[in-house]
Amino acid sequence: MKPARVPQTVVAPDCWGDLPWGELYRKALERQLNPWFTKMYGFHLLKIGNLSAEINCEACAVSHQVNVSAQGMPVQVQADPLHLPFADKSVDVCLLAHTLPWCTDPHRLLREADRVLIDDGWLVISGFNPISLMGLRNLCRYCAKPRPITAGCLL
Repeated sequence: MKPARVPQTVVAPDCWGDLPWGELYRKALERQLNPWFTKMYGFHLLKIGNLSAEINCEACAVSHQVNVSAQGMPVQVQADPLHLPFADKSVDVCLLAHTLPWCTDPHRLLREADRVLIDDGWLVISGFNPISLMGLRNLCRYCAKPRPITAGCLL
């Protein structure tokens, strides 16, 4: 199996506004997640990454919501997402909103999220479909701004 680790440094966006049509995608993602948030319950929701931190989770019944990222403004815990400073099986819901494509080691991030999630916890992952308009845009030669290719996805 080919490892998903990316040798080059990948610069993650600081906010949805850094992506083309980012605010539009954020609002669309929130609309899709809101029906699911009403089904989630527990004590701790962990939002990993700057983009996850900007997702509105008011519809979620989980009372304590923590934003974790290596850097950024809406972050309560500044930590490396690959080394989360939380105990094993201590989080009820883990949100990875477009976090995997910008991670240098997506398999490790998933293992770390699994480590902190309780049994029967919720792992919410979102990302761009590589055959969507956003993904196919990168196949055009005239598109000057390249996107990272990680986790088996085109961005």
